[in-house]
Amino acid sequence: MTLNILVCIKQVPDTNDMRIDPKTNNLIREGVPAVVNPTDLNAIEEALRFKDAFGAKVSVLSMGPPQAEQSLREAIAMGADEAYLLTDRAFGGADTLATSYALWKASQKIEESNGKTDFLFFGKVAIDGETGQVGPGLSVRMGYPVITYTSKTCDIDLQNKFIEAERRVDDGVERVRVPIPCALTITEATNEPRQPTIDGLIRAKKAKITLLNKDAVNADPKRIGLGGSPTYVKKVVVPPPKKKGEVLVSKDPKESAKWLVDKLVQIGAFGKKVSGGVISDQVAVPVPDQQSQIEQQRIAGEHGDVWVYVEQRYGQASRVAWELMGEGKRLAKIYGTKVCGIVLGSDVTEVIKESYEYGADKVYSIESPLLKDYRNETYGKAMTYLSNKYHPEVILMGGTFNGRDLAGVLATLIETGLIADCTSLDVDDKGGFNGTRPDFGGKEMSTIVCPKNKPTMASVRTRVMKMPPKVIGVSGELVKEAVDLNEDAVKEKIVSFTPMEKAGAQLEVSDIIVSGGRGLGSGKNFGLLEDLATVLGAKVGATRAVVYLGWIPKENQIGQTGITVRARLYFAIGLSGAVQHLVGMENSDTIVAINKDPEAPIFGVAHYGIVGDLFQIVPALIDEIKARGLART
Repeated sequence: MTLNILVCIKQVPDTNDMRIDPKTNNLIREGVPAVVNPTDLNAIEEALRFKDAFGAKVSVLSMGPPQAEQSLREAIAMGADEAYLLTDRAFGGADTLATSYALWKASQKIEESNGKTDFLFFGKVAIDGETGQVGPGLSVRMGYPVITYTSKTCDIDLQNKFIEAERRVDDGVERVRVPIPCALTITEATNEPRQPTIDGLIRAKKAKITLLNKDAVNADPKRIGLGGSPTYVKKVVVPPPKKKGEVLVSKDPKESAKWLVDKLVQIGAFGKKVSGGVISDQVAVPVPDQQSQIEQQRIAGEHGDVWVYVEQRYGQASRVAWELMGEGKRLAKIYGTKVCGIVLGSDVTEVIKESYEYGADKVYSIESPLLKDYRNETYGKAMTYLSNKYHPEVILMGGTFNGRDLAGVLATLIETGLIADCTSLDVDDKGGFNGTRPDFGGKEMSTIVCPKNKPTMASVRTRVMKMPPKVIGVSGELVKEAVDLNEDAVKEKIVSFTPMEKAGAQLEVSDIIVSGGRGLGSGKNFGLLEDLATVLGAKVGATRAVVYLGWIPKENQIGQTGITVRARLYFAIGLSGAVQHLVGMENSDTIVAINKDPEAPIFGVAHYGIVGDLFQIVPALIDEIKARGLART
């Protein structure tokens, strides 16, 4: 049997070459080269590995303007057999829902000549949008099970038609089995994309790219392009430069370390000393004046409730659920409605109780043994049932691995707009929900609206919002529902789970993080950061560059294509501060930079900085922390 593999790729602007015009404060887009979305290269590579191992026809599909042919030719140069470009002005302005519809129609057209698709491959997310919706969305339309955030393909059994793969989740790694045909979204950890050969480059130059327009794929004009998109960009702004913090040029490492520790002690960055360690005040309780201001913002009219998906595993709720509950409470007050927790799972009594304690007025819950483990098929069905029955105004979800996975599936099933990776949420004077998020690595901020479809969906990464105070003992209304689930009909099976303690770092929940970059010179010098992290009770992070150099595992990567953190205290040591890294850590409460280059961009976001030799300053800092009795060990 010859496999048919379809890889969906996207051409994106190279954010490394995007600059801001100092006069207009706008992004300079002219002359910015377009590249294949980075993790789409990993998707192409994985398809080619399947081809090498089993024999396959690898087709590549992209939607975009005519110049996107360049990216398709790059895929052919790597080893793909054929390429299709879905291009038509009618597709312009498409959001992720309209994009997945158009790609679905194109895939049906491709199957007319190639036969049924056995494997669909996607990169995990596109760097210009970060929704992660198109892969799950297209899979839902095709009726394929999807393994998102695949870090390793383990067992491919073509005779019995199943595949097992490892996928990253926030608290570990799952091994998942699904039947073939299926879809996978591929992460950087899966492989290293190959370089084209000379023969491949020659073949790519001569290759014919098949062009498909809306008529060729028989697309419904009402479901494509801007007109078929529930969401659109309302406003784009370039963030104003942040006020530069205090920076000391080091002449004496010991004096520099003393200066820095003095500053951090003054602001309470080390937290308060308590029995058994150091803690900080991590939540801000709204004062009466703030509450009254929220009440005054109430929007007239009929509005549905604000829903917060309370993500949990085995009765332990995720931090982001409570962060969103606080924000959901604020939005519900503006709408004059209720904030409701959505709790799915098995044995979730404690999670329901906590939902009230963190602010929920009402909880909708579906309990079933089949919901014990998260699977997008079962959870998607449960969430769709609740949404279609109770009609919320807004659904807020955490931008976790499973949260993004479920958001992409749910938005497609209920055909609504998804605003992903928001950093702020608001309601305009007409009651329209607005989500603002960083694009192009944080170089611009886009405010996105979904005026026609309800509910509007939005995802927010962990530690972007402040966690509300927990009020012990409060209760609220509970609505219990049930859905018809049959294990024999569920395609996805969880084979095993490796917890984070064995799978890698836990940066997302770390209060103090010590991160390093190429200024460390080599991987062995990360031992110096480990020493600092030990005395601080911290975790070690890293930039994308040093992860790609192999100095430190992928699990430690912070940034646009890594993990987003909101640490209480963040040390950026020997890293320049590329925008891709900044977007993953700039919401930290206190940022400390140590770099020998006084012009390093990291000093532009740091609250405190030392210009000097990190190999002298870090040991002096460790000694000073110990001498002050601030060490955790």
